[in-house]
Amino acid sequence: MFNSGLFIRYIDGMTQEEFVHIASEMRVKALSVARSYGTAPEEAEDVAQDVMLKLWCLHEKIADAAHMKASVAIIAKRVCIDRWRTMHRHGDVEEVLFVADEDSLHDRLEYAELEAWMDEQISLLPTKSRIVLTMRQLEHRELSEIADILGIRQTSVSTLLSRARHELMDKLKRRNQ
Repeated sequence: MFNSGLFIRYIDGMTQEEFVHIASEMRVKALSVARSYGTAPEEAEDVAQDVMLKLWCLHEKIADAAHMKASVAIIAKRVCIDRWRTMHRHGDVEEVLFVADEDSLHDRLEYAELEAWMDEQISLLPTKSRIVLTMRQLEHRELSEIADILGIRQTSVSTLLSRARHELMDKLKRRNQ
């Protein structure tokens, strides 16, 4: 178990070996936080590595064990959000949806309900927004290609896509409150 009395001694001149000893517990915490945000196991490992790198950069500024644990949780959360935003920007919506545990009936039912709800919400979008969202997210078409097919400007495609995503995100937030 972690000895906070020893940790304070490490702060003044923490060596790499000392950091590795303390960081092993923090890595487990980072994995736990990443998994709580619905990150896949292999993604959670990447998140934990990113957290440990950032933690090493901050190790001289950390005051005590509680501060270090809180820092790990905050950094892991932010790394998960950054990864989610990066995937979202690239149109990988299917990867962003809740990753269901295949062994849990409850998770599978919840995922199926979410998927049905999302399909319904997409069908309620205005026609052009729904078409643009479908072409971009499901068919993985480029914005210029969508603009050519629909006979509209690329900026209009971007606007329609942004509005559709924003509307779905607002509905999802309201649903989860």
